[in-house]
Amino acid sequence: MNTLTKRQKDLLISIINEFIETAEAVGSISLQSKYNLRFSTATIRNEMADLVELGYLYQKHLSGGRIPTTKGWRYFVDELETTAMKEIGEEEKDEIKGHLYKIQDNSKDLIREAIGLLSLLTLNASIALIENELYYAGLSEIVNIPEFRDTNNLKKMLSILEDYYTLSNILNQGNPDEDINILIGEETNTEIFSEYSIIFTEIRANGDQKGYIAIIGPTRMRYDRVISATKYISDIVRNLLKGDNKS
Repeated sequence: MNTLTKRQKDLLISIINEFIETAEAVGSISLQSKYNLRFSTATIRNEMADLVELGYLYQKHLSGGRIPTTKGWRYFVDELETTAMKEIGEEEKDEIKGHLYKIQDNSKDLIREAIGLLSLLTLNASIALIENELYYAGLSEIVNIPEFRDTNNLKKMLSILEDYYTLSNILNQGNPDEDINILIGEETNTEIFSEYSIIFTEIRANGDQKGYIAIIGPTRMRYDRVISATKYISDIVRNLLKGDNKS
């Protein structure tokens, strides 16, 4: 396993944050001032080349900037989980609770509303797999994602959202002991998911029926926001499905 220096870690995190914000391959010039990096652009270029060699970044074109690989995204997500996450605001939490508590007696409406709210919060597509049924929300959100301005990418995402069996196989790879599971790109062991991530959590409906709530999007997503929103909404859904409306 490769050990990154502190400078490489700082640079990698900066590159990924820039890529999340711009959806463009990242060059050395824009990084130095924007992220207050205390080393020269020449040093940045050299370190970026090393990060490519180590497998954390790749370069589509010889004259272009760098883009995170699955290994780079995994490092970024694991670092997020050891630091403070971007929590949902209290007003948003109250609004979410208000919506979900009103419909707690109808489990299907509860699931539909939950994934709809999750999609609005994260600006990505969301799904639920419950009792051999697939629910999805957020088609109006994904058309605004830069990656899906390409018609072929959009078609691929829509085909994923409609594919119960592929989604079920991926979700069943999750660790039930984890609050939130995150599979990035080829970690899903599914070729069609090579450029996508799925963030998901297990829930139980109608007694002991296993199900899932998930967010699906390009690997370039705001993981801190997505993870926090998925955890918060799924916790409420679990409690309401158990009949606990006091939380």
